[in-house]
Amino acid sequence: MHRDALLTQDELDFIQRMQHNPQLNLRDASSSLTVNGGAQIRDLLTRLAAHDQLTIQAQFENQQLTFPLHLVEDEFHAVHLRLGVPTIFEDGPMIRPWRLALETPVALENVRGNPSAYWVHEVSFKGVLVEIRGRIKPPKTFSLWFSPSGYERIALRGTLERENARGLFAYRLDQSDADETERLRQFILHQHRLIHPEVHA
Repeated sequence: MHRDALLTQDELDFIQRMQHNPQLNLRDASSSLTVNGGAQIRDLLTRLAAHDQLTIQAQFENQQLTFPLHLVEDEFHAVHLRLGVPTIFEDGPMIRPWRLALETPVALENVRGNPSAYWVHEVSFKGVLVEIRGRIKPPKTFSLWFSPSGYERIALRGTLERENARGLFAYRLDQSDADETERLRQFILHQHRLIHPEVHA
């Protein structure tokens, strides 16, 4: 190779391999959205998404998945609609957020990562069902960390709603941090994919 070349042959080979790697050329199909309805429909959806909350709703058996649509600008300054993380609801006597029943309860942790007496049995993006171990009176509010195995921990702030027939306590989540809410929704969506792969195929 010429001594004034900017890249070595190994670097050139690496770039060539990266360019032709089919795994790296796959788009994230779950987050992109192409609208093939003509310019008028695209313009209408873009205007609506720019001024108000725009969603797509899907019905599956007794569940509703509501996907928010966001306007994003690419590197060429073209504006596209992108699907956000869905909220999942279940039908019944009343529509409520889908609850993920954990196979094994997960202890909420304090800021140092030490387990507390509060163990999560079910979680949704709006609330948690908690077992309180030991002789502790349920607090009116809590601010602790949810650390399911294999996931980055998520800050939860809850307000006591009621005790159920099984002696578990329902807490409504009051998430003030949008990033924490998004991470909780991502966790719930990932678990929903594992439980209902046919919906997400």
